[in-house]
Amino acid sequence: MAKTNSLKPVGQVLINEREVPFATYRVQDGDTTYSLWLRFRSMTTVGALNAANGLQSNELVTGKTLKVPLVL
Repeated sequence: MAKTNSLKPVGQVLINEREVPFATYRVQDGDTTYSLWLRFRSMTTVGALNAANGLQSNELVTGKTLKVPLVL
């Protein structure tokens, strides 16, 4: 399981016409956008996760790599 302090910026993503740094996270079985927000809430928001990854729901596909915008 990834630890919050292990997120390192690897690029930039455009959110609401603003470039923000992002880290990546590989989805684990049982992860949801809400559970990721709980884990990384000192760095991002659910809205930023959804916007950066084009997500329409809280459900995630195990093994997919997501961008975690570092907006906070």
